[in-house]
Amino acid sequence: MPTDEEFRTYNQGVISEFRANHGTVREPPFPILLLTTTGARTGRRTTVPLGFAVDDRGRIFVVGSKAGAPRHPAWFHNLRADPAVTVELGDGTYRAQAVVTTGEERDRLYRRVSDGTSAYERNTDRVFPVVVLDGVPAPA
Repeated sequence: MPTDEEFRTYNQGVISEFRANHGTVREPPFPILLLTTTGARTGRRTTVPLGFAVDDRGRIFVVGSKAGAPRHPAWFHNLRADPAVTVELGDGTYRAQAVVTTGEERDRLYRRVSDGTSAYERNTDRVFPVVVLDGVPAPA
């Protein structure tokens, strides 16, 4: 399991590449966006790269897996305290509302990205949160 410092170092490289290449990166090998939240305790703005998916209604959503770490990622705690977020996707930047899904909706969206048997899921007992980023248009 990577340390928090290893996550931060890796993320900074991805963020720089994303911004330099109009939303395109070599790693990870799937589409990503940049999510900026406001720190629940610090009030500082923090940006993280996240993989995303689009549901059948064209809504962008992200999953708080943190590679199967035992605790939810910091960005998830931040958006629960302040759901007003900024999302960079491709060349666009959008103000959005983070909506934490629950129950059937959460399960339905999660099934779009995982069959429930990933290594991340085997690493932890926690349920990964699924967050819709309301106000971000799906890529064409």
